Amino acid sequence: MSFLFIFVEKIMQSVCFYIFFLIPFLSISQSINYVDNFGMKQGMWQKKYNNGNVRYEGFFKDNKETGLFRYFYEDGSLKLEKIFFHNSTAAAAHFYYKNGDIKSSGLYVNALKDSTWNYYDYDSLLVMTEQYVNGKLNGVTKTFYNEGSIYEIKNWYDNILDGVWKQFYLNGNLKMKAQYKNNVREGEEFYYYPNGNILSSGFYKNNFKTGVWKYYFEDGSIDTTINFNE
Repeated sequence: MSFLFIFVEKIMQSVCFYIFFLIPFLSISQSINYVDNFGMKQGMWQKKYNNGNVRYEGFFKDNKETGLFRYFYEDGSLKLEKIFFHNSTAAAAHFYYKNGDIKSSGLYVNALKDSTWNYYDYDSLLVMTEQYVNGKLNGVTKTFYNEGSIYEIKNWYDNILDGVWKQFYLNGNLKMKAQYKNNVREGEEFYYYPNGNILSSGFYKNNFKTGVWKYYFEDGSIDTTINFNE
């Protein structure tokens, strides 16, 4: 009997030991807006608007956002979802209109826009795509008509327009072709009729028309010429 008593006593001591250390842990993990002894955010965090609705909610680990964070409009509808990964240095983001439809989506790296971002209208149709590197426009921006065909293409380098600029008609034919250099219109430009024939052509220099510009009728015959240097 003494052996059994000692055995049960040991079990009870072990149970008490785990309960003693487990209760504080559970209370911490279930608390909201907890800051540990080192001043780091841990566990579930939530902030609210003055009207009591949640502004945002998500989990922190050692002061870093982890997993899914959700942000809300003041009326309570979902505004933004961010999923953090790569040790919280990157986040996939989805913005929403108040009716719940997707508004835009893309990637953040070190809290800056990166890679391709997509933007949508109220009918969830893709209206524009942009390319970013370290929070700056780098690469191609495309804008679309509502029915999906391409309307405009621009090229960027570090938030500066640089390279070919094109616009298109709904039928896909080229409407305009121009050049930007260091955010300034520079070089030869062409404008076209919907049938593909040239409407006008000439040169830009430092954002201004220069030299002789030619204007055409829709059948391709010459209409008039203007010398912008005179």
